[in-house]
Amino acid sequence: MLDSIMDAVKGQVVSAIAEKTGLPLGQAEKALPLAQESVTEGITGALSGGNVDGLLGMLTSAVSGGSGGGGLLENVVYKGIAGNFISKVTSSLGLSEGVASTISSLALPMIMSKIGGATQAAGDTDGIDAGSMMSALGLDAGSLLGGLAGGGEAGDLLGKAASMLGGAKDAGSSTGGGLLGKLGGMFK
Repeated sequence: MLDSIMDAVKGQVVSAIAEKTGLPLGQAEKALPLAQESVTEGITGALSGGNVDGLLGMLTSAVSGGSGGGGLLENVVYKGIAGNFISKVTSSLGLSEGVASTISSLALPMIMSKIGGATQAAGDTDGIDAGSMMSALGLDAGSLLGGLAGGGEAGDLLGKAASMLGGAKDAGSSTGGGLLGKLGGMFK
C-alpha cells in the first residue's frame, strides 16, 4: 500500500522539495525512500506499542488540514516519524539539519494526507477509524486470517498487528495477551 501511495505523490513531493530547497531533482528524489522507511517504521512502532489512537489522530489531522487530533505537527507519532526522517536525510544525503527539516515539512504532510485519504476511502463512512486504517494499510481481517507468511513490509506490519491483537498468553492465565486479552480481562 505504501509503495502505491509513494508512487502517487512522488512527482508532487520531488517538485516541491526541489523548488523550496534548490536541490537538483535527482537529489530531491533520493529523499523519498528515506521518507517511506521513516513512515513504515513509525507506523510499525506505533502499532507494536499499542498507540492506535496516535496513528488515528495523525491521519485525521493530515486529512483535515491539521484541525483534527490536536494537529499533525503536535502528534507524537508524526513527531517521531519526522525526527527519524530528518536524521536519515542528514546522515544519508549529507544535507544540513535545516534543509532536512524543510524537506520533512514538505514531504511528510503530503504523504500523510494521501495515507489518510486512503484510510477514509477504505471505511464505510468519511471518518477515520481503526478498521479503515487497518484495511488501508493492508491489515484487514482477511489478510490476518490469510496468514502471516507474506514477508516484507506488509508481512512485518501484519505480524505486529497480529501480536498486538492476539499476543502471547500470560503465564498462569487463560486470557490471551495483547488488546484482546486486556478486553477479555475487563469482563471477568
